[in-house]
Amino acid sequence: MDGFNHVQYLFPSSMLKSLFKLRELEISNCMFMERVIDEDEGRTRTMLFPKLYQLKLRDLPKLTAFCNSTANSVEMSSLFRLWIDNCPGIQTFISSYVCGDITLSSKEPEGMSAKENSTHMQSLFDEKVRLPSLERLQISHADQLVKLWNNQVSVDSFKKLNRLFVRFCKNLASVFPSNMLGKHQKLEILEVQNCDSVEEIFEVLEKRSSMMEEVVAKGEEVPRFVFSKLTKLYLEMLPSLKSFYADMHISEWPNLKVLKVYGCNNVEVLASEVLSIRGSHGDSQQPLFFVYKDALPSLEKLDLCEMPRLKHLWRGNFQPCNAFQNLETLKISECDSLENSWSSSVSFQNLATLHISNCNGLRYLLTPSKTKTLGQLTRVNVSDCKRMEEIVTHLGDEVMENSIVFNNLDCLELHCLSSLKSFCCGDYSLEFSCLKKVIVRQCLEMETFCHGVLSTPKLERLQWTEGEDEVEEYWEGNLNSTIQYLYKNTKVWSSKEN
Repeated sequence: MDGFNHVQYLFPSSMLKSLFKLRELEISNCMFMERVIDEDEGRTRTMLFPKLYQLKLRDLPKLTAFCNSTANSVEMSSLFRLWIDNCPGIQTFISSYVCGDITLSSKEPEGMSAKENSTHMQSLFDEKVRLPSLERLQISHADQLVKLWNNQVSVDSFKKLNRLFVRFCKNLASVFPSNMLGKHQKLEILEVQNCDSVEEIFEVLEKRSSMMEEVVAKGEEVPRFVFSKLTKLYLEMLPSLKSFYADMHISEWPNLKVLKVYGCNNVEVLASEVLSIRGSHGDSQQPLFFVYKDALPSLEKLDLCEMPRLKHLWRGNFQPCNAFQNLETLKISECDSLENSWSSSVSFQNLATLHISNCNGLRYLLTPSKTKTLGQLTRVNVSDCKRMEEIVTHLGDEVMENSIVFNNLDCLELHCLSSLKSFCCGDYSLEFSCLKKVIVRQCLEMETFCHGVLSTPKLERLQWTEGEDEVEEYWEGNLNSTIQYLYKNTKVWSSKEN
């Protein structure tokens, strides 16, 4: 149904019985619709559309509720998919009052944040809403929503929810109340995007007064979040997000394969081992996740982007630890606070692809000892890191190695690294037994590839690009000689004098 511009509601309750076979309902572009159903019968329990499988509410600027009903419970027993898109005025799914009598402030009380105000606001779903078959829920551009779920939720609702997408809800303070711990066991995909006020994914209902390390030391119970089915987690453009749960917690992700954290300006530590809290008194850096040492055992792809305060991927007592043990692809971009110790305590034993870009705090990428844990690495791309002087460097507290071996690396790309001197400045023997492709673009200070013995038996040319499309190939017998020749004798490197 599209474009009923002059109706305030669509169905009176007297019509519902005639629509008992309805399976799909989509309502869009109704400029003045305030609710879909006007329940005028004083029943204690209401069953709406018993066969309805899919409900879409889209572009309804005046909609405040799907239904108004004075019943104690309202059930849609077969609803599988619910999609609410661009309904900026919606605040609750089932209203208990006649629509004209509802007084819902669109503004937060002065001086109160969205999080503080959430306890005083209606939620989209409360204890009277019963959706026992709901598996897919998508909510976007709902400007007035501060809470999705009430602290009291119907026992048989939302247990089957396996895909949840929340986007562009600018006043939403959190996604779940913490008493919904048992309601997310079926979740497979969770995406929270472009929600300016979200500070945590799970709301803290009762803040602990004790310090975190005291909680662990005393063996007190802490909230435990086990997402046994979740395979994809996207947290994107959440500038207020600080932690998954703002108090002490343990989160477990046994089947998570893809994690993307993007545009979360306040996150400083991605994950911290729970036991590492001891002795950390005074450390204000709360991680996004508190985990065990073998956290994220199934994670295959990790993408971190636009996190200007991120300093650590991992903090823990066990070095190296088993976190990220099956990670295959790691992309880190626009994380200027990332410290050079970003990978020191993690082995990355199955990492195949590494992309680092626009991380201007990094002066090097790896150490010789770290390269030993990267036996499966096949592709490295480093770009636009202004302070990076070399890719592999020796630290004073490391045991001096004689050689560095990359057994499986076949592609190396170095782009726009204005301070890069060489791949490795130390006197190491470098062996790249599978390297076939090297691309260098605008690394104007790169004098040579390395200072030690270099072996690249399968490499036959160096690709140099001046722009995005222009590619030239050079080869002077070996990689070192080629880079030295370009640095000294061609317009490629000498163009810096202009």
